[in-house]
Amino acid sequence: METLGKDYSNFMAYLQSGAFLGSVLVIIVTSLILRFIKQYLIKKVAYSGKDDQHKNTFIGVIFGILQYVVVICAAVVILHLNGVNVASILAGLGIMATIIGLALQDTLKDVIAGINIYNNNFYKVGDMVRWNGELCDVSYFNASVTKLRSMATNSTYTINNSVITSIEKIKDQFFLTYRFEWETPKEKIDAAMEKICERAREEVKNLKKISYGGISQSDENGVAYSLMLNSPAHKAALVGVQVTQIVFEELKAHKLRPLFYMDSLFDEKPQRKKS
Repeated sequence: METLGKDYSNFMAYLQSGAFLGSVLVIIVTSLILRFIKQYLIKKVAYSGKDDQHKNTFIGVIFGILQYVVVICAAVVILHLNGVNVASILAGLGIMATIIGLALQDTLKDVIAGINIYNNNFYKVGDMVRWNGELCDVSYFNASVTKLRSMATNSTYTINNSVITSIEKIKDQFFLTYRFEWETPKEKIDAAMEKICERAREEVKNLKKISYGGISQSDENGVAYSLMLNSPAHKAALVGVQVTQIVFEELKAHKLRPLFYMDSLFDEKPQRKKS
């Protein structure tokens, strides 16, 4: 009982000591520093011509590295405040580094892989990728892990960066191609395509860019004309349908009939006579 009372007295004395108060202060300051760093990266770090996806990816990588550095520094200060001989610990860092390296070798591999992924722009937050044959979007990325959200099941996969040895990035660019007979006037097709681009820019919400590329191919089957579209990969199907509807309306308005389309789609339906 006397031992318990003594331990309690020592514990209460420690709670009132400068070492404890200093340790609490270091923890509070460390939390504030980490919060400030994250907010600074979000608000101040900007890339001219870079989108928010690129900035979010950058923030994930840098913040993941800086939080390790800040936490380690805070731990050293707390040890020093509590009377631990930090100098002797630092002197033995050679042995400790080996031990820590062995214990954290998988984490270090993940961090190195994360830096490599970012530097080489393998993907960024918001990109569409194919992972193990499944279509996913990158919902989160930092120095050690990547989170992918399945487009089919809406499940989230958390993957160590070192495991990602290869991944297919789905491009946000695709083409719509229409073939016409050789006799079709090019000027007439050009006018229709320019009108399609103008309408698509105004009417299609998720369309980042559309441009008319002119003739893309010609052979004995006719002449092909292409539209180049840019949109988020996960919105490409919807954008394609909306632009195709505009294409159909404008080609019909310009009295153009592309090959391989059903004639009934472009022929005017006969009007019924009123009885």
